[in-house]
Amino acid sequence: MDKMILGMLMLSRLTLYEMKAIIKRNFWAICSDSTGSIQAALKKLLAAGMVDFVEYVEKSVNKKRFSITQTGREAFMAWLQTPIDLDASNMELGKLLFMGFVPVGQRIALIDAVIVKAEQEYAAHIELQSQVNEISMDAAYAETTAYWESDTEYRDGVRAATQNDDDIINIDGIAYFQEAALQYGIDYMKFDIEWFKKLKKDIESGGI
Repeated sequence: MDKMILGMLMLSRLTLYEMKAIIKRNFWAICSDSTGSIQAALKKLLAAGMVDFVEYVEKSVNKKRFSITQTGREAFMAWLQTPIDLDASNMELGKLLFMGFVPVGQRIALIDAVIVKAEQEYAAHIELQSQVNEISMDAAYAETTAYWESDTEYRDGVRAATQNDDDIINIDGIAYFQEAALQYGIDYMKFDIEWFKKLKKDIESGGI
């Protein structure tokens, strides 16, 4: 949240409620627009000397208009000029939102770093999937049921959760969705790679 606020203040001075409206309209997929979250982030930024404010009265209401300080600009640009970490929180996508602040010559390098890391992780997950596919389900059944026989409390916990006393069906169901989650991750990483490669091509062709 603090980086989103710094990014907004890079463009203009804003009140808390103006920030709230911008977040709700533009950044809803990245961070919360709750007043409490914004106030907490502003308090943190004020304590760090990254933002400042002036108080004024408008229609008999006391208001504060916030602005970014040089310390805040330096901190924001330092954060912005590190490659996006796709494994981290959605907040990292804020770097993409504000990449227009990054000098033109640095933009491709940041995007290349994202692509390289994503391709490495994609390859690692493909290897993991191949290892999973080589596992014999008969062996998995035998290993899991043997464990549950030795620890009936856990077996009974699984049966209670699934509302099914058939251990083989339970193992099948658990394994199915674990594999589905792995496939989702692989497909998601493939999308990220292709998307950022297209972004790089568009930037290069457009001279942005």
